[in-house]
Amino acid sequence: MTSLHTNRTDLTERERAILRAVVHHFILTAAPVGSRQLAKKLGIELSPATIRTVMADLEEMGLLSHPHTSAGRMPSDLGYRLYVNDLMEQSQLSSAERDAIEREIEAVPAELEAVLDATTRILASASRLLGIVVIPELQNAVLHSIELARITESRLLVVISLESGPMKTIVVELEQRMSDDSVRHVSAALNRRLAGLKVSQIREQIAERIHNIEETPQSLIRLFVESADEVFSFTGREHVKIGGRAQVINQPEFSTPGSMRGIIELVEDKDIIIHLLQNRDAGASIQITIGSENPDLRARDLSVVSTEYRTAAASGKLGVIGPTRMDYSRLMSLLDYTAKAVTKRLS
Repeated sequence: MTSLHTNRTDLTERERAILRAVVHHFILTAAPVGSRQLAKKLGIELSPATIRTVMADLEEMGLLSHPHTSAGRMPSDLGYRLYVNDLMEQSQLSSAERDAIEREIEAVPAELEAVLDATTRILASASRLLGIVVIPELQNAVLHSIELARITESRLLVVISLESGPMKTIVVELEQRMSDDSVRHVSAALNRRLAGLKVSQIREQIAERIHNIEETPQSLIRLFVESADEVFSFTGREHVKIGGRAQVINQPEFSTPGSMRGIIELVEDKDIIIHLLQNRDAGASIQITIGSENPDLRARDLSVVSTEYRTAAASGKLGVIGPTRMDYSRLMSLLDYTAKAVTKRLS
């Protein structure tokens, strides 16, 4: 990742105040700001001429840019980076926002697929940007238990749980009836033979491990053996979940056909999405890459904010992608709280 650096001691307090004001104004309005507008908003005794001089100095440092079609200025990638590193104050989600996140995650089953679908919706809705969740690989996760429960005489509920991790449920239509005693016997036998093994081991060895369990309907054996890759998969059909396509294209930055096409093409390439979210600096819990810091040319006008969530067996990534003009402070709080809620639910 290309890093943008500037030393906080390079700027005077006046320069810092004006840069912060320009960033705040641009995040809110998406419009370049002029010295007269800023003079009314700063709340300090500076004339428009003085502000104009300081803004010109900040532009010379590479912290502001000056669109040709506007008399105002806007933050550059370097300006955003200095703002995020040194000038930004951390905001907090409201209690209503926190409660809404908790409710939506608690409202779905504690299954990986369901929780991560809800997480994608939360991120997209709360940010009005692309909400992204990268699903962890759980090949080394350990099976905790397989529970069987009769729904009817010929329908069976199968609940597969990982050690202190996610679970999944499957409804099986049996070709023959099973008594409650038979269900208990088969469940105990499956756990004796499979519990404690890694998911990858079960997929490879299940045929030889369960083929001779007594009182087990062949339709149930076939389910486990012939569909082992699907039954013991906790990553779903897609490795990346993306929400918020409709929201993000309403951002002013994507108002032209060319810019809209660019963000849509990016979304369609999930390998790039994974790469953008996994582009990490060691030691930071919330990762932010801004514009030209992104490794892919198609993301040079975008910012990525991401963090990790955990299951007991693995870690995944969640984040948002949108224009460089985003409310970084609020998004950091959103991701931090959401990741903790997801981790709690999946544990």
